[in-house]
Amino acid sequence: MFKMEVQKYCQTLKKIKLLFEKLETPNYVMNNYYADAFINKLLDRSDPEIAQLATMPLMSDLIADSLSRSENYHISVKVFLTRLLGLASRKELHFAKMFALIGDNVAKNFKEIHSPSMNASLRVAFLEVALSLVRHFSGMMWLIRTGVWKDILMLVNEKRTVFVVRQVYQFVAKFMWALNDFGDVNNINIALTFILAPIQDIGLVNLNILSDENEIEICKKIEPMCHMLLAICSEKDRIRTASKLMNCLISECFIITNIGMFFGRLRSEETILMCAKIIFWATLSSIFQLKPLEEGVTYTQEDFLGLNAFYFNTLRFLIQRRNTKLVLEFCSACNMIWNMVWQNQKPFMNENDKKLEMQTQILFICVVPLMIWITMGRTTTEIMEEEIIVMHMKNIVNNIYSEHTMRAAYGIRDLMTETDVMSTVMQTVKMLTCLKTHLTDEQANIMFQSLFFVIKDYDPLKVTESDGEGYSECSEKIVVMCHVMEIILSLVKNYNITWNESLEVLCLYGVVHGILKKPNLPPKFVVVSLNVLALSVKKFLTPNLSLLLESTPGSAVYEIGSLINTKMNDLRWEVRDSALELLFVCTDLSYIKFPPFQKQIMEENLINVAAAIALNDYESYVQASALKCLGAASRVTSIWEQLKTEYPNIQEQILAILRTNSEGIVRKEACNVLCEIYQHVKLSAIAKHTLYEYMVSSALSDFHWEVQISALKFWRIVIQTLLTEQGMLDGTFPPVTFSKESRKIVTLNAAEIQKRLLKVLDELSSIGCLTVLVKLLNNDSETEIMELALNISLELLDILNKHKLRECIKPNEGDPITADDLICSIKEDDDSNDMETLPSYTERADNIIEGILKSDDINLLANIYDRHMSLQNSDSEQVKPKIRLLKSASPYLFVNHVTSKDFKAILEQNKQWKEGIRSLSSLLDDILGIYEVNEDVNSLDCY
Repeated sequence: MFKMEVQKYCQTLKKIKLLFEKLETPNYVMNNYYADAFINKLLDRSDPEIAQLATMPLMSDLIADSLSRSENYHISVKVFLTRLLGLASRKELHFAKMFALIGDNVAKNFKEIHSPSMNASLRVAFLEVALSLVRHFSGMMWLIRTGVWKDILMLVNEKRTVFVVRQVYQFVAKFMWALNDFGDVNNINIALTFILAPIQDIGLVNLNILSDENEIEICKKIEPMCHMLLAICSEKDRIRTASKLMNCLISECFIITNIGMFFGRLRSEETILMCAKIIFWATLSSIFQLKPLEEGVTYTQEDFLGLNAFYFNTLRFLIQRRNTKLVLEFCSACNMIWNMVWQNQKPFMNENDKKLEMQTQILFICVVPLMIWITMGRTTTEIMEEEIIVMHMKNIVNNIYSEHTMRAAYGIRDLMTETDVMSTVMQTVKMLTCLKTHLTDEQANIMFQSLFFVIKDYDPLKVTESDGEGYSECSEKIVVMCHVMEIILSLVKNYNITWNESLEVLCLYGVVHGILKKPNLPPKFVVVSLNVLALSVKKFLTPNLSLLLESTPGSAVYEIGSLINTKMNDLRWEVRDSALELLFVCTDLSYIKFPPFQKQIMEENLINVAAAIALNDYESYVQASALKCLGAASRVTSIWEQLKTEYPNIQEQILAILRTNSEGIVRKEACNVLCEIYQHVKLSAIAKHTLYEYMVSSALSDFHWEVQISALKFWRIVIQTLLTEQGMLDGTFPPVTFSKESRKIVTLNAAEIQKRLLKVLDELSSIGCLTVLVKLLNNDSETEIMELALNISLELLDILNKHKLRECIKPNEGDPITADDLICSIKEDDDSNDMETLPSYTERADNIIEGILKSDDINLLANIYDRHMSLQNSDSEQVKPKIRLLKSASPYLFVNHVTSKDFKAILEQNKQWKEGIRSLSSLLDDILGIYEVNEDVNSLDCY
């Protein structure tokens, strides 16, 4: 094995050498797809081949040699080689070797990196090299000695692509923190002087006399500097510790004061926001300079006085400027910074200090505009009548009480009454959408409560009426409510929203249900609302014992069936699909947890409607969702019996879907439904036999691997069922069991167990299960399918070995002896043979149209519907399984085949081969042209 690995590695090295030879060919153009794939493959250090290659000098030698002669190469080759240089430079030893040979050429290119003549892709490639050099001391010293770091930072002062700008900001952060790690205070100060040069260039005098033109020029100068400072401050986890870099910025460069000058005098919203973020970061960092965030460190309220002062002064300043957009964006930015720094952990405060959670105060300002919006136009008396909203506001205020927070809230209220309210509300929900993944559970509960009152106040009929609101305002209100519902769904799904923290969650179902009963709602809103209902039913249904017995008439839960029925008949497929998801949840819960749902499902005939959708809907996703509902219904006897009254041949119709539907997702779900039916519905011997035939066909011939997996899971269930019928419980046979045949208690001794297991094996053989397992263990199966087939086979084999049954299994005369003999007896019927007995779909459609033209019957539609259903029934009866078994695998063949080879090793080899398609060696074959390199490879071996 070791010799084979060495040989394989040597072949890879040979191909790499050939690749570099090819790169030097005149006018050779490197394919971008292969270049990216090669780079990404070399980045995968989990691959042993790549890890070994990284330690070898070959790559660095070849790269240096090729780049030393790269003047006449095509630009695509230069970019590829430069990216390889960056990749190899991550290793300090490789860097030293390569830059000793080509360092001057690389420095020359860096000096020209901001030249317009340099190709944009090559510029990005050299930035990748720079990002590699900051990883180690030697690379940093080279950057400082050559001074190319200045040329890199100059890129931000010109109009560049977003890829270049992002990499420059990433470089400046890595570069500065690397200097910090080396303790190089001298170079830190030099670099900061270069970065903060715009502050000195502009000066205080220019800020005191500002014209519009001057302000544009100043913003143009300081925005790149602000972006670099933000990149430095937001470097992961760095800000939480005491550092020389931040100390220099705060104590020696006076960044808070200097940036504060721009913040107080400029009017550009983007620049003001960046300045505010920098000051917030720096003020927060100044706390950690004195008290690094380490285990056991406690903070007092006094530690945050400076941060609180800046935050509230900034809010007041922005409110005075009458800019609600900036207020909201500033609060959102502060919330994200706070969350990034503390990583969902609150500062540990002394017990005697008043608890004042900074992030909760920030969040309060973020939801205030929505609370103001829903109370606008109401008198104080009307607002007080909405007692629950008042209590919610009081609860938040009591938890985070701060005079400054309340002043800011009142300031926003006054500002909203004087500006465009809907614009502010729209900005608020968009900002909350960004914040929804940057919260703690406590803050998620506060946001949820606030948004709950927004949807509670929403009446779609008022929005559509002409009550003085313009059309644009009505449409904006609808968009706002869509955003609100999406945020609620995200909060409920991703955070621990509990009824003891947010009592409103128990009312969520009723409120959303009430809205959905209204007409003319936007499809997106309906879909999200139905998803909220499904989640509410699953997680937050009221903990009321009466629900276990019967739903209260007139309640929202009592009317859920009617709502589902309405939405299942919607013209828009997205709405039908979401309604079916809700029906699935209700049907699933009705089995054990909430039986009253059964009555509603039956009264509204919901499962029968789902069956009609499963059989006839044009959208595959909707069909799949409907089939899931049928699977859940098979567990509830009363619902299934109701379905059978209208669809007596439902099993045959699902089999027809499994056999003929063109969509893999639908066939897979049909297969899953048949598994549920097999487990929960009592089937006749004929029905079982038919089901077995179709499942053999699906397992062996379906071209969608997930359908084959579902069919294999069915056969695992069959094996477990047959073993259970023979007395096995939880994988073991008890001492005694009841025999249905003799109607007596039977002792399960060794002989009796062997007899019963032989009976199970014979049954599995006759129904085709063993044939499926033997066939799918062949090498031509997908690895996922082969793995599941092997697991099922080994599970069965372990039981046989445990009870010493292998010696009792003998071959029968006429049975296939080998797997090859068995495969020859598996016949696959051509689909066209089935179609010959039936008119084509087009012919049938033409016949129906012809009937419409000739018919004078007043019951025309009823007749056409009857003909359509009869055609469907005839289809399900006439379409046969694709696979026919002339002979089945015997127990002897099954045991012999499973034990004849090391299938685990074969499976592992197949997995490696599959990975090999994406291996470095295979990728090199593609780049070079496999036929030029390896003459032993079959020319037809295409993957």
